[in-house]
Amino acid sequence: MPVKVLERPVTGRAASRGKAILAAGAVVTREHPTRGTEVVIVHRKRYDDWSLPKGKLEAGESLPACAVREVEEETGVTVRLGTPLDQVTYDRGGGLKRVDWWTGSVVTAAPRAPDHEVDVVSWLPLKAALSRLTFEHDRFLVRQQMEQPVTTPLVVVRHAKAMDRKDWSRKDSARPINSRGRRQARLLIPMLAAYGAERLVTSTSARCVSTLMPYAHHRELRVETFGQLSEEEGSHDAKGVGRLVTRIRNQTVADRRPTVICVHRPVLPHILEALEIAPTSLVTGEFLVAHLTGDGEVHALERHRPQA
Repeated sequence: MPVKVLERPVTGRAASRGKAILAAGAVVTREHPTRGTEVVIVHRKRYDDWSLPKGKLEAGESLPACAVREVEEETGVTVRLGTPLDQVTYDRGGGLKRVDWWTGSVVTAAPRAPDHEVDVVSWLPLKAALSRLTFEHDRFLVRQQMEQPVTTPLVVVRHAKAMDRKDWSRKDSARPINSRGRRQARLLIPMLAAYGAERLVTSTSARCVSTLMPYAHHRELRVETFGQLSEEEGSHDAKGVGRLVTRIRNQTVADRRPTVICVHRPVLPHILEALEIAPTSLVTGEFLVAHLTGDGEVHALERHRPQA
């Protein structure tokens, strides 16, 4: 199966300069002991329709974070994003609207009181959901969701913007991130949370550790450091980096534990080679999400960056 590559770095701030209104949502399913797979759908009082949960980006927000927020606001369900699905673009009467979609798995669920936007939240078996949904594009997305394999995200992020080398006189491994980098690191919190990142792996360098620390503090997670991933050790040791990344990939799949690797630009090619991902470059703070199947294959690939 060919790898599905999605370029989705746009935020709400960037969207305001474009022609289409940007939005995001998720096809969220759960397994019921007697009814089988169920899909959550919502009834919108204003339009009197049944649809999948989605909503517009807020200023400065990323698409993954928007999808998670909107699903929770409309259904009371907190989700972890899985495989990306197709984008849907349609005319909403005053211009185009583009919605980015993902599969979603339930993390927590709480009852939601009816309001002026959504007055009914319903979990329905697949056939009933397909029959109830008003729009064909929603039915298409549900069918597409059911074709996706079970995957676990492995996120590869380039460290946030650091102080310039020429302005730093101490060991390069101690060079810190700058004010822009600190903002990028903070913006990564909802983006990494959208994929349910639970394991954080980084080089021993300060700029990599500092990139993940805001998220680590937010989720109360430990950061694992490896000298092998540092620029000093890893740049010229493709085999050593490859062995480490292969071990991390295998653990990610075996434990089904979403994992983040923070990396330096010169080490990135070795990591991508180990994951059998085509060579590419990342700007500071930008990341790839490789959705790994049970045998470690990359089923889909996304890229995002915090707009800081």
